Amino acid sequence: MNELAPLVIPEADVWMRAYSRLTPDPLVVHRFALLTKARRVVLLGSVRQVLLSQVRDERQFGRLAWILSGWPDLPLRTSDHERGAGFMRQLGQMGVAIEPSQAVMWSVAERLGAVVWSGNRTWQALVQHGCPWLTGTSEGVLK
Repeated sequence: MNELAPLVIPEADVWMRAYSRLTPDPLVVHRFALLTKARRVVLLGSVRQVLLSQVRDERQFGRLAWILSGWPDLPLRTSDHERGAGFMRQLGQMGVAIEPSQAVMWSVAERLGAVVWSGNRTWQALVQHGCPWLTGTSEGVLK
């Protein structure tokens, strides 16, 4: 791994593909493991909540909570929310749709010099406006 490689903020869809017991994505599992080993994965509290809310039973909840405990919460700052609101206003005036969660994640990525890793194609419209995004299968995530 390159020492100067950015931190990676996976969106919930990537975490699910990396940790799913029923339908794991081998490529994502491999890349996620490499990034984790290199200590480049960052977990936002909102993503943790989405993941924990998807479980079916208490046993599964406990297991997932234990797995996720390896990633400390990344504190959001007031400036992250303010910057995110700015993205929403600016892009809204241009007719570009952006979810509040995307705006905050983009803000955090910008502050940390990180990239957002998601297979969600709605991020593509944001890339044109400077959002640091990698697709769910991007080769660049390991560079």
